[in-house]
Amino acid sequence: MNEQLMAFKKWYFALPVKEQRMVLFTGVLVVVTLFYVMVWEPIFGGLEKQQSLLDSQSKTLVEMQQYASEATSLRRTGTVHKIRDGDKPVSLVVDRSLQNAGLKPQVKKLESSSSDEAKVTLDGAAFNQVLVWLNTLETHNGIHVVSASIERGDKDGYASARFTLQRPQ
Repeated sequence: MNEQLMAFKKWYFALPVKEQRMVLFTGVLVVVTLFYVMVWEPIFGGLEKQQSLLDSQSKTLVEMQQYASEATSLRRTGTVHKIRDGDKPVSLVVDRSLQNAGLKPQVKKLESSSSDEAKVTLDGAAFNQVLVWLNTLETHNGIHVVSASIERGDKDGYASARFTLQRPQ
């Protein structure tokens, strides 16, 4: 290292004064450029990026809080669904709702454990269709899922499932 420095000094001082100034100026320019590219820009560029990300997330938070308060007020003023077939056994209501949802062919087993509870086993049913059916049972018939076991089907978007459904007393 010392030998290389000595060789550089010898070469530098052998240059005319005008060229020495040009080499010195170029060296300073390279050092300043390297400092800017390797230190200054990453630090302050990263700070600006993080600040814009924070601003964006703060804006999203404010929007979500507004939506949450709007949803709460809508929930308070929303209409209450009238429960249909509240006097009929759950197994009968479930059977009818399966027929209406187009899931009757996928029913492997439907059994009633009491007038307020039923167990359903579906095989190879369209998952989205099952979700719509469960939502309809909940909102229009007041029948809740007490337990569920869902397994992926052979095809994408299809599932086999077992549900225990109950109407609260």
